[in-house]
Amino acid sequence: MVLSPAQLAGLAAGHGDDATLEVLRAGQLGRRRLLTVAAARAGGTGSPAAQCLALLTLAERADPAAVAHVLAHPPVTGWATDALHGRPDAAYLAGLAGAAALRAGLAFTLAVPCPQGALLLPTVGGAVGLGAGTALVRGTGRRYDPRSAGDGRPPPGLSVRGPVGAVHATDGSGDGHAPARGWLPSRRLTPGPDAPPTGVLVDDQDPHRSRYHRPPTLRLDDATAERLDRLTGQAWHWLTERLPAHARGLATLLRTLVPLTPPPSGHPVSATSRAALGAIALSVPADPQTLALLLVHELQHTKLGALLDLLPLHSPGGPARYRAPWRSDPRPVGALLQGAYAHLGVAEVWRCRRHEDVRCAFEYAYWRVQTARAVAQLAGSAELTDDGRAFVAGMAGTLRGWQPTGDARVEAAARDVADGGAVRWALANLVPDDDGVAEVAYAWRRGRRPPPIAAPAVVPGPARPASTGDTGAEAAVRRRLLATTEHSGTGSGEADATGRVDHADRAYAAGDAGGALAGYRRRLAGDPGDADALVGVALAAGRLGRTAAARVLTTRPDLVRALCRRLPGADPLAVATWLADGPD
Repeated sequence: MVLSPAQLAGLAAGHGDDATLEVLRAGQLGRRRLLTVAAARAGGTGSPAAQCLALLTLAERADPAAVAHVLAHPPVTGWATDALHGRPDAAYLAGLAGAAALRAGLAFTLAVPCPQGALLLPTVGGAVGLGAGTALVRGTGRRYDPRSAGDGRPPPGLSVRGPVGAVHATDGSGDGHAPARGWLPSRRLTPGPDAPPTGVLVDDQDPHRSRYHRPPTLRLDDATAERLDRLTGQAWHWLTERLPAHARGLATLLRTLVPLTPPPSGHPVSATSRAALGAIALSVPADPQTLALLLVHELQHTKLGALLDLLPLHSPGGPARYRAPWRSDPRPVGALLQGAYAHLGVAEVWRCRRHEDVRCAFEYAYWRVQTARAVAQLAGSAELTDDGRAFVAGMAGTLRGWQPTGDARVEAAARDVADGGAVRWALANLVPDDDGVAEVAYAWRRGRRPPPIAAPAVVPGPARPASTGDTGAEAAVRRRLLATTEHSGTGSGEADATGRVDHADRAYAAGDAGGALAGYRRRLAGDPGDADALVGVALAAGRLGRTAAARVLTTRPDLVRALCRRLPGADPLAVATWLADGPD
C-alpha cells in the first residue's frame, strides 16, 4: 500500500485528505489481520487457538465488515505482538472470535480459559464474576446490534457460563429487559450531527489497554462516563466548525478513547501508542477546548504512526541527541519527528484561538516558534530518508505560512521563554570535553583568541517534560504579559519566597535589561552554576543587542559555565563575547 507524493505532501502539511486517511486506516487493519493470524497460528494446529481462528474465518465469509470492525479494535496490535513474543492470552483470542461471530450472526460454542474470572468480547462487552477456570461461551446466531448495547443487557442469544457465575441474555423478546448482573457492555460515545461516529468506544475494560505513561482507570462510574461523553460531543462540535480537517481525521482513525488516571498535579494528560493506533488515551479534562487540543495532538501521533507502518521516514535506532523543545532530555530523530508533527497540530489549535485573549495568543506564538525550531533541526538531520526530508519540508512550509500574532509583546515573550528553554536544555544535557575546556581556559588567561572547540558530549539528564516558563526570567516575563497569578498572587509571593523569581527577573520583565544583567552577573559571581542567572544573562544580552554573545550563551551555556568555574571572577558575558570571536 503506497501513498502518492501528493498524499504524502498533504499529510506533511498537517492534515491529509479523506483518501489518504483511508489508506492509513486500511493499513492498520491489514496489519492487525496479519498479526492476529500469526498469533493464532503460534498456538499450534488443533489447539483452541486454531478453533478460534477457524471461527474468525467463518465470520469473515459470512460478514467481512463484522470481522473488520472487531480486528480494528486498537489493543489487538499489542495483544498479538505480546503473543508472538511468548506472552499469549488465549482468552483474548477467543473473545475476538466470539465478538466477530456475534456481529456476523453465527451460532457457536467456545470453551475459554478465564484465569481471572472475567472474559472480554472486544467491541461488545465483558462478563465478570465467572470464577477462575474455564468458561463456556455460546451464541445462538442472533446478530449483534450495537444500538442496544447501552441498556446494560448482554446481546440477545449470548450466554457465558463460568465455574461460579453466568451471564444469560434473552432472545430479545418478552422478559429480561433489566441489566444482567455480571455483564459490562462496551460504552459508545453518543452520536450526533457534530459528534463522533457511533463506532467510537470508551475503552475502560480491555485487559490490553495499558500501553501508556499513566495507568488507565478502572471502569468509569456512570457520572464520569456521561461527563466524558458530553465533553467529547462539545469538543467535536468545536473541531467541526473550526478545524474540520482534524475532525475528519478523527472520524476516520479514532476507534477508542481510553480514560487515564490523572497525575498528582491534576493537569490533563494524553497519549497514544504504536501498539494501539486508533486509541487516544487521556484523563478527563475540565472543558471541551482542552479536550479538543488533546484530541488533535494525539491524532497527529496516530497519523504519523500509521504512516510509519507503511513508509520509513528515518533510519532506525539513532542516538538520543536532538533537542525536542517540549522535553528536558535528548530525543532520537524518530521521537523528535513525532513531537514536531504533534505540535504542528497543537500550534494550529492555538492559532484558531489566538484572538480570544493574550494567553491564547502567547500559546500560539510559543508553539509556532518551538515547532519551527524542532523542524529546523529535522531538516538538518542526515538520518531522514528522502521521503522523510519531503515530509519535514512540508511541515516547514505550513509553519512559514502562519503569520505572527501581530502583538510585539506576545512575540517577544514567546521568544524569551523558548530561548530560556534552550539554555536550560543545554545545561542539563551537554557536557564539554574536559581537556578542551582546559585548552580554552589557557587561551583566555594568555589573552589569545579561543582555539577550535570540540562538540560536547550529549549525556541525557532525567527524562521529563520541559517547563514552559515557570522559573527565572521566563516566569517573570510570562507573568507580566498575562497579568495573572500563575505562580503567585502579587508578583512577590510564593514564587519569590522559593527563589523562582528575584529582582533581576522582574527588572528584565519590566524592560530594564541593563539592570537585570547587573543582577544576574552578581548572582553568577557567587555561583557560576546558577542556571536561572545564566538564562537571564543570555536573554539580557539579546535584548541589549549583544547577539553574538547571546547566541553562544543559548547554544553552548555548558561551555560558558565550565569556563567560569575554571576562571574565578570571569564574567560570563565577557566569556561568551570572547568565544563568539572564534578561533584564529
